[in-house]
Amino acid sequence: MMWSLLAQASAGVSAEGAAEAVGAAVNGAAQAVEVVEPTMLTNVIAPYMGVFFAAFFVSIIATPLMRMLAIRNGIVDLPDLKRKNHLEPVAYLGGVAIFLGWLIAIGLAYFLVREEDILGQTGFNPLRLVRSNPLLSIMIGAGAITLTGLFDDIYGINPRVKIGGQLFAAAALANYNVGTQLIGLVFSIIGIHALPLPWDLPLVGADLLPMVNYILATALIAAMVLGGCNSMNLIDGLDGLSSGVTVIAGVGFLFIAAFVALHSPDPLKDPIRIVVCLAMIGAVLGFLPYNFNPASIFMGDTGSLLLGYLCVASILLYADAGGRSLLLVTAGLIVFAVPITDTSLAIFRRKMQGKPILSPDSQHIHHLLRRSGLSVKKSVGVIYLFAGMFAALGYTMVAMELRWRYVLAVFFVLYGFIVVTAYKYGRQYALLHPADGSKDDEMVLPEAINGEEPTSKADATQADPSTDTDSESRTQSERA
Repeated sequence: MMWSLLAQASAGVSAEGAAEAVGAAVNGAAQAVEVVEPTMLTNVIAPYMGVFFAAFFVSIIATPLMRMLAIRNGIVDLPDLKRKNHLEPVAYLGGVAIFLGWLIAIGLAYFLVREEDILGQTGFNPLRLVRSNPLLSIMIGAGAITLTGLFDDIYGINPRVKIGGQLFAAAALANYNVGTQLIGLVFSIIGIHALPLPWDLPLVGADLLPMVNYILATALIAAMVLGGCNSMNLIDGLDGLSSGVTVIAGVGFLFIAAFVALHSPDPLKDPIRIVVCLAMIGAVLGFLPYNFNPASIFMGDTGSLLLGYLCVASILLYADAGGRSLLLVTAGLIVFAVPITDTSLAIFRRKMQGKPILSPDSQHIHHLLRRSGLSVKKSVGVIYLFAGMFAALGYTMVAMELRWRYVLAVFFVLYGFIVVTAYKYGRQYALLHPADGSKDDEMVLPEAINGEEPTSKADATQADPSTDTDSESRTQSERA
């Protein structure tokens, strides 16, 4: 371009024409830079990495502060050398640090975006579309879930009140149509496009389908939030277990979200899913060093309920991805398969034993691994491995555009192997330990395997066979 301009100038082209040519060349170069689009997942994620760093640093700083605050106010799990063998009081407020890290990171993405950037008046800002109703609804729901868990950790609240808090969070999602598109997509697939009425009804009109769609979608969202929160609560039984599983699932959600953004018309204009995942991963990674065995702080119900909710919200955000929504949501559920598997096994097991679904026991997957002789760290590592396999399977389902039947075949083989193995062990254990009261859930475990201190809630049952390690089993007398 420069040589052509010199040639034109030497040929007697006017200065004005040369100036126009130079201007055209500069504009062309600028346009060439602007049209460069991300071609890798990392390029799609890179503009939002500030969200991850903000969440991580806030969480890693806030966690020890929450620990000191909890110990000062007696919000701790006290050792008694009978039920709880950790050597010092362990705080329950780790979930608050996770929430603060997540919220501040989301706030940076949400509130620090200038209005002129949102309107596109000063050029494109990758975070400008973060300011939207779906993200606001997730923030409202996360706040409600955190308050519910915090009150339970400090005072102990009725299970119905806990369910009420979770339903409020689900209602916030439904109110802003996060996930409500799923039922409509199912109706379209099966060929139902209208439910006409012979007359117009107030607030309904002549077509009943929109109302039926919204009611069923709201019920589905409520079921997913309840299931996600409580499944994460159930696996919170070993040091670092639920937090590590959340990080692995979050990475799976993030890669799926980045892949969807990469193959959208404008890769940098789909930030909400990516921002939510990065904030969750960063906040949990900032907390995990303190929670890994031997743990110095527990996340409590505050953290386990919050992480379950954020995982479900991440899955529901795939519901507005158009014709691929059902595929993406299915992939997200596969990524979240470890908590789902453990919870489904718990329900199945307790029903077979004639026990209430919410009754505590010590037959979860992590209990079985501990009874097999594995240390806490090795037991957690095995579950991390399964979580990674499911996360890779969910992402592969989307990235390689595999047929559902193949991916679901692999998933059900893995799922069936885990279920059958747990069932065989549980049946054998039930024959050896008949239901006679306090001996039901006895856990005979070696103390401090490989030099590890039994600091987790699960290890607290070593000395007292009548205890359960789930968050669900903690009574108000324990918290006192």
